[in-house]
Amino acid sequence: MHRFPAAVVGALTTLALLFTGALTAGAASPPRSLPPGWLDGFRIGWVPPGAGDLVTDFESEWEEVHFRTRVWESGPAEDGGYRVDLQVVIMRSPTFTDPAAVRAFLINWLERDPDGWATLPYVHPDGPGFGDDDELFWLVEPGVAVRVSGNPESVDTRELRRTARSVRVEQAVRALSGR
Repeated sequence: MHRFPAAVVGALTTLALLFTGALTAGAASPPRSLPPGWLDGFRIGWVPPGAGDLVTDFESEWEEVHFRTRVWESGPAEDGGYRVDLQVVIMRSPTFTDPAAVRAFLINWLERDPDGWATLPYVHPDGPGFGDDDELFWLVEPGVAVRVSGNPESVDTRELRRTARSVRVEQAVRALSGR
């Protein structure tokens, strides 16, 4: 059996916690060092200054779609509530075959009017998609899509587009998938 010095084990543990986002500087004020960062194999390279300091990661599933979500919130307000400023969502599903399939899923999931949701084509460096002033989404590869949405009170359209462009699939992950 190999024994590793405690310093090596401690350093490796710290790196693992930093990589997963589980280590924070303090409970009272979530660090701005978590974002930009990593989310489910994607690098979030830039976050607008209007995004709040409360940063939370979520994992969920709905129908055949698996979600990994990072949310930036501001608050608390006078009523004790929080406001979502920015969301980055990595979505994985075998039903995501093209950008239109992702849009069809989002119409159902977000309960949007398919005729009233005026999205325009959007080309991200990692793949094609659609968007409007408050959200952008694209298909990275069959089965994997990304959605970036912002609250217009906190994040303007230009900042939302810059944030979306900064969300990039890690090339090592893409190499492992053979794409």
